[in-house]
Amino acid sequence: MPLECELKYIGVDLGVLDRKLQVVNAKFCGRYFESNLVYDKPGRVLKESGVLLRLREKAGVAVLTVKKPPNEPVSQAVKVFEEIETGVTDHAAMKSALEAIGFDVAFAYEKVRAKWKYLNCTLCLDMLPYGDFVELEGDEDSIFSCAAELGLNEYETTTKTYHALNIEYRERMGMEPDESFVFSSGERERLLEEIGKE
Repeated sequence: MPLECELKYIGVDLGVLDRKLQVVNAKFCGRYFESNLVYDKPGRVLKESGVLLRLREKAGVAVLTVKKPPNEPVSQAVKVFEEIETGVTDHAAMKSALEAIGFDVAFAYEKVRAKWKYLNCTLCLDMLPYGDFVELEGDEDSIFSCAAELGLNEYETTTKTYHALNIEYRERMGMEPDESFVFSSGERERLLEEIGKE
C-alpha cells in the first residue's frame, strides 16, 4: 500500500504563492470546489483507530478514500499515512451503500483547492471556511526542498488534519463545537460561480 507524506503550512498568502508558482513555471493542475463527507460507525470506531473513510466530490467526480496509520514506524517531521483511493461513478449510490452497511456521516467539510506540481511535490493551495493553508505532498526531502525554494519555511507548519485544526479554531474563537466546516450557502454559490468562470 503506498505511503503518502504531507505537511501543512499555515497562514500563507495564497495569491502571492500562486504568482510565485507561475513565475517558476510550476505545472498548474486546476482549481476546484470540494465537498467531503467523513463516515464512521457508531462510537467513532474508525476515528479511535486513526482511520479515515471519506467520500469526496470535486468537479462532478466522486472519490472514495481510506487513510490509515502505516504499520511501520515513520518520520514525525511530516504526516505519513497509507492511502487507498478509487473513483466512484455514482456519488449518491456510494453514499447509500455506506449507510446501508452501518456507516453514518460523522462530519462534512468543504474547501477550494488549487493544485500545482513542482520539484517532485504536489502543492495544494487550500481555502477553507476558517482559513488558508498550503499542503505539500511528496517524500520528506522533496517537501522541505520545495518549501525552501518557494519561501515557505517562514510559516508555521503542522501535521494535524483540517478536522483537528477546525476544532482548535472554534475553541480559540469561542464558537460552539462543530466538527463540520462548510461555507455558507451564499459563499458557496459565489465560489462556485468564480471557479466556473476560470
